[in-house]
Amino acid sequence: MKRSLIVAILLAVLLPAGARGQYTKPIYVSLPGPGNVQHLAYYIAKERKFYEEFGLTNVNIVVLRGNAMNVQALVSGSVHYSSAFGPSMHAMFKGESIRVLLQIFNQIPFGLIVNPEIKRLEDLKGKKVAVTFGGSTYSVLQALFAKYGYSDKFAEYINIPDNEGKAAALMQNRASAALMAPPTDRHLINAGFKRLVYMGDEFKNVPFSALQAMQKQVQDEPDVTQRMVNAITKALYWTRTNRDGAIDIIMKAGRMNERPVAASLYDLMRDAYVPALSAEGLYRRAELEFAVLKEKPNFKSEQFIDDRFFKVALKSLAKEPGAKS
Repeated sequence: MKRSLIVAILLAVLLPAGARGQYTKPIYVSLPGPGNVQHLAYYIAKERKFYEEFGLTNVNIVVLRGNAMNVQALVSGSVHYSSAFGPSMHAMFKGESIRVLLQIFNQIPFGLIVNPEIKRLEDLKGKKVAVTFGGSTYSVLQALFAKYGYSDKFAEYINIPDNEGKAAALMQNRASAALMAPPTDRHLINAGFKRLVYMGDEFKNVPFSALQAMQKQVQDEPDVTQRMVNAITKALYWTRTNRDGAIDIIMKAGRMNERPVAASLYDLMRDAYVPALSAEGLYRRAELEFAVLKEKPNFKSEQFIDDRFFKVALKSLAKEPGAKS
């Protein structure tokens, strides 16, 4: 590690925000959908002012609908950080210099929502399923079908880029199933649809959401990167130890009125809110994307991980409530 980077990281961690100076320039973090539970840490850090605590006074969360748009924004430098993890993998396969800084949600939150006539997975043969081409819903669904020995031609697919459109397709009987992340599926469940499969049960210990940046961003502003990693790590610790507060923010971010639903989501996913980073975890995530490729890429996951900031954050936040839970 270069001496200048070591100095920057030490200043970011050891000095209080006032002493090390505040970073007032806008920082943009893109998410592929509003209010999804896998991105909760970003909202927690905003609501609890963890960004400000580490001297980042102008962090802006932007929702760019469509996974491809998030990747394009990251690669082009339009946003500084992004959480569109699965779609970024395909850019990594092509050699883009994306760096994974922190895995922030270690569970696949998608549920396969189906109309009541679907009783088993095999009942979807020849039926229409709403997915997003180029997004995680399509690749994860293909991985599920492959796991049970079904080909990619097992069902028909409707390309719908957002959860609202997928829900409408189910309600209008234009699709028999859709892969969706809570809480966007709650209205369908209330309307009589059911969650046939929960992907978190099918694929264990697979990171699904991550803080990512381009290598240039990391090199140009290591101090800012360290502060971001610190803030998100602290948000994850806080989430795991503050059930009621986390439920409040789930409701606010997801625009929910039903507290019991938000509570059930928290209880289902609480153990997934853990800061982590490993080449093995990144490769497990990549394997799900292999399902939609004609040829398996020569992917070396360790080339796309920059764990320096994560290691510093773990040490500096070791006494935080939740760090040991």
